[in-house]
Amino acid sequence: MRYIKTHILLKAAPFVLSAALATQVFGGGLHKEIKRTTEKEVHIKLTSSFGTVVCSKGVSDKVMIFDLKMEEGHKPNVDIDYRIKNDIGYLDLSRESDGGNSVSLHFNDDDEESNGAEFESGKWYMRFTDAVPLSIDAELGAGRGDFDMTGLDVKDFTMSAGASSTTLLFGEPNKSEIEEFEIKSGVSKFVGEKLCNANFKRMTFEGGVGSYYLNFDGELHREVDVKIKIGLGAVTIVIPRETGAKVHYQENWFSNFSIDKEFDEERKGVYVTSNYSSAEGRMNIFVESGLGSVKVKLEK
Repeated sequence: MRYIKTHILLKAAPFVLSAALATQVFGGGLHKEIKRTTEKEVHIKLTSSFGTVVCSKGVSDKVMIFDLKMEEGHKPNVDIDYRIKNDIGYLDLSRESDGGNSVSLHFNDDDEESNGAEFESGKWYMRFTDAVPLSIDAELGAGRGDFDMTGLDVKDFTMSAGASSTTLLFGEPNKSEIEEFEIKSGVSKFVGEKLCNANFKRMTFEGGVGSYYLNFDGELHREVDVKIKIGLGAVTIVIPRETGAKVHYQENWFSNFSIDKEFDEERKGVYVTSNYSSAEGRMNIFVESGLGSVKVKLEK
């Protein structure tokens, strides 16, 4: 495989760390590491209109480790831009269409060829630092997204997924409190696991036409609000038995609603677990459904 590299020095604004290089990739893959310097937090904007995105924890001294393997003859179109301003890192990653001509990279480090031995072809692999808080804003089109936030320090998390299959996991308690936790899923499948480990105060989930599974296992030591709105989709909500839960469901003749018998109907459209008042962790769940299906279960 052959790389053609052109290094271009950009004139940066004050307090902005910036440089650029352009790399063409013909088969094989690309490996990129961004070293952590003065960043106190990092804002990540990820846009992918197709393909598979895999995100997970990396190493503390690297803002991101990026790997992409492509089949011989394929020309990925990937743009990565990283800048530091006022000790905040701004990382933009985008992949707009297949069959592009180049990979464009904007930061200081040198590129390295990836042999792709442990990576599947056509997938983005991104591993982020756990040393500073991260704000993640992801927009996915068609394809797949695997977001494993285990061990990361997530300050904000927003996601918009179109015709994609997406998984989100918080395998252990998040280091920061998430101020903004919003997920929108269109004609797609979404699976959220151990969501209470995200350490949020408020969560909003909107689903269109698809299948959605929200498991709120994890550590919860306070009262939180969750708003769930479904169109034509089917959502399953799973709540740990040790968590106190109150479910508010807006009655709709066109929607199918079922809830475990362990819930008591406090009043019309409001269902509560027996331990709601005494539990250390409590959830107030507000559910709206158009022509969809809603199932609320206690974890077995």
